[in-house]
Amino acid sequence: MLSNKRLVASCALVLCLNITLLVLFAKYNVGDKCYITINEHQKVLAVLPDNFLSFGIDASEIQDYDKVDFTSIRLRELASALGPARLRLGGTMSDRLIFSAEDLPSVSCDHCLASSHNETACVALKKLCKNKFLPFFLMTGRKWTEINEFCQATNTKLLFTLNLLLRDSHEWNSQNAVELIKYSKQKKFDIDWQLGNEPNSFRHVFNLTVTPQELAHDFKKLRNLLNHHGYKKSLLVGPDTTRPQDHQPNCLKYMVEFLGNGSHFVNARSWHQYYLNSRTAKLQDFWNPETFDLLKEQIETMQNHTKKYHNIPMWLSETSTSYGGGAPGLSNTYAGTPLWVDKLGLSAKYNISTVIRQSFYGGNYSLVNEELEPLPDWWVSVLYKKLVGNKVLHLMCKCSPHQRVYVHCANKNYTNDSSAITVYAINLEMEKVQFLLNGTALHGDNIIIDEFIISAPSNNRRTKTILLNGWPLHYESASLDLQPNHKKYNNRISMPPYSIGFWVIKNTSIKICK
Repeated sequence: MLSNKRLVASCALVLCLNITLLVLFAKYNVGDKCYITINEHQKVLAVLPDNFLSFGIDASEIQDYDKVDFTSIRLRELASALGPARLRLGGTMSDRLIFSAEDLPSVSCDHCLASSHNETACVALKKLCKNKFLPFFLMTGRKWTEINEFCQATNTKLLFTLNLLLRDSHEWNSQNAVELIKYSKQKKFDIDWQLGNEPNSFRHVFNLTVTPQELAHDFKKLRNLLNHHGYKKSLLVGPDTTRPQDHQPNCLKYMVEFLGNGSHFVNARSWHQYYLNSRTAKLQDFWNPETFDLLKEQIETMQNHTKKYHNIPMWLSETSTSYGGGAPGLSNTYAGTPLWVDKLGLSAKYNISTVIRQSFYGGNYSLVNEELEPLPDWWVSVLYKKLVGNKVLHLMCKCSPHQRVYVHCANKNYTNDSSAITVYAINLEMEKVQFLLNGTALHGDNIIIDEFIISAPSNNRRTKTILLNGWPLHYESASLDLQPNHKKYNNRISMPPYSIGFWVIKNTSIKICK
């Protein structure tokens, strides 16, 4: 029989254990509270095009002719799931790319056998070799046709970056570009165009300077060529500078001076955005709210410095989590997914009309791996396309910096309810969070919610297999069956630790989504 002291000690231990369990239960099941207000009378913040979410493939991926099989049925299925979209073919190697309608066997700086069909290719090759812009590579008419047929089959519009390094002194040499444009028109390819990749960094990358004034002149030349050769309706997008940074003011200066001289020749102001350096980024960087806030600062800086040209749409024409090809085990896993979803939300809120993800295929930041298995960011991109509509709405949010929330009208292809809205959110914390919903848009007994919760098995943020409403996602066919949990509205929605949520809320009082 226990002594009184031992009995008291045992009871105290049990009491402590119960209190501990109660605290843990409260922490992980009651969770932090986040207050969200959505009102009936809304002003639409932005109206986005259907191809707002788009993707790129780096030109280096076609340097090896057989690396990307654009005829692959599976590759086409995976791209089609994200349509309508733009496919940008660009990157550093686009400024070393030479077009040749026919194959050039055994081509090198010392050997290029010219014919009537590839004369401009040999001229272009000599220019790159003379200035030691190496390595170069050839894109043949056959590969170009494959790429364009891929776009036609997948409901994507090609955005192609022409080689700006082909120059005569201070002016762009357009001979090889004209050959490509004429070839494309003959084949009736539908293309939008760019000229040069991150020209403000040319001094660092190529030991060459192309001033913003020279670039504006080159864009004028290209615009005239496109108009003359049957591409008058094609967009011309530029100047594709790097992101604004306090310690590198040349980016903003370059953008402003280019627009001051060339705004009449471009259809979109474009720049590239990354958060982190792939060589140094850590897991905690990917989930740090301060990292997320970098994009807001960069967008505001770029918009404030170019507000004189606000009538020209702004694009993120190349963007991902970390530059330098992506961070292995981070950019290509669920670790990078919250940054991607937040980028879509912030960009939409700030009326960035196109966001081009680097990349669809290739590198450690791709949506699809080399075995053509979709990665976490592909799945959330599909959900975004499926659920999120074009009209960006306003909400008021009293949350911690670890919860980020956005709202749009719902995608009309998902529901015929013209009052439906889609709320999407990110929970960066290792604990459950509750969103308490209120506002004049949400009242009545007939409100229902379709819920899609993305999470990681065992909260493993480095996973490449994610869960939808608790079930693992695997790609088996083009017929995706992404089913929601159906919930009755009760003024709250909740998110598990380290999760992403989409909620389509039907039968609201909002009229502006009609």
